[in-house]
Amino acid sequence: MRSLSALFVALVLSLAPAALAQDAATERARTQKEAEAGDTEAAFILGRMYRDGVGGPVDKAQARVWLRKSSDGGHVRASVLLGLMFMAGDGGPVDRDAARPLLLFASAAGDDDAFYAIGVLFAEGASSNGGGPPQNGPNAVFWFRAAAERGNVDGMYNLGLMYLRGMGTARSPETAYQWFLRAAEAGEPQAQFTVATMLAQGQGVPTDPKMALVWYLRAKASGMVDDELEVSLVKRLTEDEVAEARRLASQPPATAAATP
Repeated sequence: MRSLSALFVALVLSLAPAALAQDAATERARTQKEAEAGDTEAAFILGRMYRDGVGGPVDKAQARVWLRKSSDGGHVRASVLLGLMFMAGDGGPVDRDAARPLLLFASAAGDDDAFYAIGVLFAEGASSNGGGPPQNGPNAVFWFRAAAERGNVDGMYNLGLMYLRGMGTARSPETAYQWFLRAAEAGEPQAQFTVATMLAQGQGVPTDPKMALVWYLRAKASGMVDDELEVSLVKRLTEDEVAEARRLASQPPATAAATP
């Protein structure tokens, strides 16, 4: 069974743009033949190629077709990606009822993205045009926690939101902060910004304007800009503290916090 090898990827990245496009197109044609012959892994790769426009134009409807073939063959990641496409309405109508069994199958195999996506289904609830399960906060917390405990950053962040808002669990800004912090330490920009604002306001954690500036600057480096917050934090610090915050922000975050 063949798949896109690391060697092939490295080769493609080393080529000039024109050669890269030609080589990717050749690989897509080869992959299509293998997928048509019943290769489940090839069908998964082909679905991703159509979804991302690798080796040819983007065709998300065809991506659904090939991901479905791969999923029907028991491919876990194909099931996750197809489920996410159904949830987002990529390549066809939104269909959360179709997404759910695909994600449940992948969750049984321990896929953390599937845990997270099921949490989203329960957090958002059924939609008028896309179906899905009724909104259920405790179920959403369960699935977000399952994802978070397996290292899924989106699961960490959304679990923090559930605690912060008191959705499906008792409201606890303290616990929310710990989950936001874990996601921030893993490099998630929105979580970094949220940690900064909580530290600035003393929400769920003692007020610490210097560390708030550290986390804000890390978020800013990824495009999360709030000039008003930055100015207000700088005004609360000495020049030496601002310089120290900028130094710390340029360094990798500390090891992730213990599970709340």
